[in-house]
Amino acid sequence: MKEYTIQLESRTARDCFKIAVFSLELAERTSDSWEIDHHIVTGITFTAFSIEAMLNHYGRIYYKDWNETKGRRKDIHKKLFKAVNLPDYIGSATYQVATSCFVMRDNLAHGKTTQETISLDLPSKISLDNAATEIIAIKSASFQGLNVDILKKFIETTKNIERDIEENGFYPLPEGSPDNRKAKLQECPLSTPGIRMW
Repeated sequence: MKEYTIQLESRTARDCFKIAVFSLELAERTSDSWEIDHHIVTGITFTAFSIEAMLNHYGRIYYKDWNETKGRRKDIHKKLFKAVNLPDYIGSATYQVATSCFVMRDNLAHGKTTQETISLDLPSKISLDNAATEIIAIKSASFQGLNVDILKKFIETTKNIERDIEENGFYPLPEGSPDNRKAKLQECPLSTPGIRMW
């Protein structure tokens, strides 16, 4: 057996995005509602992770201290979007969809026990057992409204954010370099595994 020492650029955005996309595929293949719910929640969570990791990947290119940057998510993202020539991106419809993905992920990750009141219409001749099954199946607020279409929208939005950054951003040049030497970003952190050296 031969041992190799490998140096690699670990791209969390790609790994998380693969899980998100695979979760969508699994949700579309099954008919069991509990399994669909499981894959959708997993997909939404990992889509939010992949957006954050993708923006962190780009942030490292522009700011040496990016990984230590603290502050409100929106402020940090605004700083990055300005660097990639998208100064108004925070107000865009695309970023608003990403924000709703973050909110859903945050609600799942930081959920609180609450009291909810929900109205449920059931057929008047339903058996007590069937009524109990319907009542037990009611989802808590954090899980209501999660579906395949929302996950698809979040995944497409993530791809669109990457595309917009790649189309508008340039690699930073050392001070004093002429602007005509700027090179377009070609990182593709959602799909490119990063460099491996051994």
